[in-house]
Amino acid sequence: MATVKITKKEMAQDEFIDGMFDFGEWLEVHWMKVAIGVGSAVVVVLAGIAWNASREKSVEDANRLLASGMEAYAAPRYPEALTLFEQAATQAGSHAVADVARLFRARTLLALQRGPEAVPLLEGLVTSRNEALAAEAKIALAEAAESAGNGDRAASLLQEVASPPKGGYYPPDGALLLLGGLRERQGKKDEAKRVYDELLTRFPQSPFAADARERTSALTAKPL
Repeated sequence: MATVKITKKEMAQDEFIDGMFDFGEWLEVHWMKVAIGVGSAVVVVLAGIAWNASREKSVEDANRLLASGMEAYAAPRYPEALTLFEQAATQAGSHAVADVARLFRARTLLALQRGPEAVPLLEGLVTSRNEALAAEAKIALAEAAESAGNGDRAASLLQEVASPPKGGYYPPDGALLLLGGLRERQGKKDEAKRVYDELLTRFPQSPFAADARERTSALTAKPL
């Protein structure tokens, strides 16, 4: 992820959260904490959605709840985050912020090892018209599938994200790195190497290239 400067607003973060209800503005200050807690790609998706939020009172309240939920998630204080995300989704109604809250409610359930409860939420999001949100939901759904012992389903979802029909909103090289790791955990070393080779061929300048090379070397190294 590109380096981002933290503004002087961070020095007064409590006052900032109390005074500004727009989650995108909150995220501008707290991006580092969120990135560590949930991954930089998710941060980008959230920013794009939340910055387009209207200034209706209900959406402002939902954004404030979502911001508090993200802070609790990154802490981590998962039970608290779960409640806040549920409240944010309810408060937002049909606004896009509701789907962001549902995504992170599902991710919180995964963190609590309550995958079966997360799956219906994620399945409702993978068909979202917001392609960025749909891609993030697929990544989380892949995690849930692997936890449930369905590695092939997880691999299929990751491959979809890595090979979007157009453009794509989740970094495909990142999805390939996740897919390679999944294949390794399945014991499919040849398949994992093929995935890492694909990453290096398609994205030689990828920030994940070094990881892919390291994993490839480990897979091909002869045992002592």
